[in-house]
Amino acid sequence: MAKFCVNCGTKYEEGAKFCSGCGARLENKSGVIALDDSPLPSHEQHMPAPAQNAPVTEPPYASSAPPDAIILKSSAPIPSKIGWTKWGYIAGLLLLAAGGFGIIILLVVLMISGFQISFHKDKMRRMKFKFVNNVSNDDIYNKLSPILTQKYGDKIEFDQEGDTLSVHYNSIIYDINIEEDSTFTIWWRRSIAGAFFSFNEWKEYKKIRIGTAMVAYELQKAFNVCKL
Repeated sequence: MAKFCVNCGTKYEEGAKFCSGCGARLENKSGVIALDDSPLPSHEQHMPAPAQNAPVTEPPYASSAPPDAIILKSSAPIPSKIGWTKWGYIAGLLLLAAGGFGIIILLVVLMISGFQISFHKDKMRRMKFKFVNNVSNDDIYNKLSPILTQKYGDKIEFDQEGDTLSVHYNSIIYDINIEEDSTFTIWWRRSIAGAFFSFNEWKEYKKIRIGTAMVAYELQKAFNVCKL
């Protein structure tokens, strides 16, 4: 039976009075610890050590996105670019009530706003959001699906066509396109239901601003893009 000094743990031979490591007296029985250092059975000598419960850590992500890539700080809708048109409608209605050329102003504002809405809806498809390198669709789905499902429930659906992962929300489909420069774009398109009920351009424009920001922000947040 080996004996060890309780003060410093140094092994000593039976009969020794002082510890060779720290000089403490070894006569007191309360000052020694007896351990069984007999050899292990042969079948246990080469068994691997039990695995330790190591904490699960996120893999290190890196980004090589250009400096002008967009980083969203919240899921607030993409800012509207056609707020000015409401004043045109107000002016047209006032002039129409006064018997002036209000109808002409209303028609002009309607034409311009329709063009502006189409322009800015298409522009959102080309917005480049900062992302990380070497991420697959499976990685995106595994992180994004539980987050969106928890927040939006059955309003969210995922699909995959070829190499493109898409999110369905509020009659709009958002395709997540990973670019080679460590960015991603979101190509929105109408679902079948949305194609039949897309008469209100203003409402659809707002839907797209909300949905694009939601998907982009949650995706960046899931991969800690704001910290890169």
